[in-house]
Amino acid sequence: MLNVEKKGSYVYWFTYKDAEGASKATLPVRFKGKSTDLDLTAMGEKPTAVKLFVMNRTTGNLAISEYPPSKGTQDVDLKADDLQYIRSVRLRIVAEDGKPVESAIVSITDGMNTKMTALVTPADEGVATFANVVSGEATVKVETENLRKTIDSDIEIPEKRDTPGYERDIKVAGDVNTLTIKPKAKEASAKPDSMGAAIVHAVVGFIVIIIIIAVVAIVLKVKGVTSKAALQGLGVELPGDANGQAVPGAPGAPAIDPNVCQFCGQRKDANGQCVCSAIPGAAVPAASTSSGPRLVGFQGVYAGHIFEIAGAMVMGRDADNPIALPNDSTASRRHATISQSNGGYSIRDEGSSNGTFVNGAKITEQTLSAGDEIQVGGTKFRFEV
Repeated sequence: MLNVEKKGSYVYWFTYKDAEGASKATLPVRFKGKSTDLDLTAMGEKPTAVKLFVMNRTTGNLAISEYPPSKGTQDVDLKADDLQYIRSVRLRIVAEDGKPVESAIVSITDGMNTKMTALVTPADEGVATFANVVSGEATVKVETENLRKTIDSDIEIPEKRDTPGYERDIKVAGDVNTLTIKPKAKEASAKPDSMGAAIVHAVVGFIVIIIIIAVVAIVLKVKGVTSKAALQGLGVELPGDANGQAVPGAPGAPAIDPNVCQFCGQRKDANGQCVCSAIPGAAVPAASTSSGPRLVGFQGVYAGHIFEIAGAMVMGRDADNPIALPNDSTASRRHATISQSNGGYSIRDEGSSNGTFVNGAKITEQTLSAGDEIQVGGTKFRFEV
């Protein structure tokens, strides 16, 4: 059991050496309040050199203590003063002109007389990083070429900070090698208010244009005027259809009878349906003189197509199928089979990728009745007898 003096939000983890002597750490575990059970299972069997780390997630301060697992589960009681370590201390070594040093060896001795050393390379931009440093007084020593002295050799690492870690500059004197600081590009930050205003104006303008187009479209639709007719009324030259006929709805063009299907030329019934039940862009069904069973496409890629059924017929994307759907990329090559059985007809899915549906339900094999709706790939068919 782990107990802390002050209620808060914490994480804990262990560092240890496994049975082979390799240094390892457990994944930090979060807990809230003042106590939690310690999970030792992540360390495996017979860990050695075990240390327990407990960090306050708000302040970044942590406590470090020895933990002897060989004695079984131990209760650990931590007082507020025990959380005296700083997880991350970053010291930026700079010359008297403020430029970071190019390379250095930096040592820090904390209040527990623990000495730590970090190497600074040009890639570090003058920053030496230390972990688990005791707060309070500390001594800093810098070694670098042409160094005369470390100006900020004695520092105070505060226990209470605005950030979980601690950062500060350490000035040194001497003709030390420094890095050239490149100025940040001003274009990205120049006049942010003006750039933001420009973006807002562009978005508002785009929205206004969309609204205007929508209003015009609604007005034209209410008046029964097509977009082509409106453009022709403004004097815009538009090509006619393939036979040179006028565009329906344009000035001088014959009136459109809403009760006649524009695809097959047949009159619509009371529900607005015609013989082909076509959708825009569908092919006009060819006339059929057969009274036998057939599939009539009424929606999708093969809307308007009629396929006569004689015996067992495979339908799918393969062009060699009796019912070939080569233009439907969502149909499988051998998608389904329609066959006659027991005086009627049935449909069987042939392991298609997207499935076969009858009246909206996915099927494996299904007996068909007149009027059933069959979906194969991107097309819906009506089964007629």
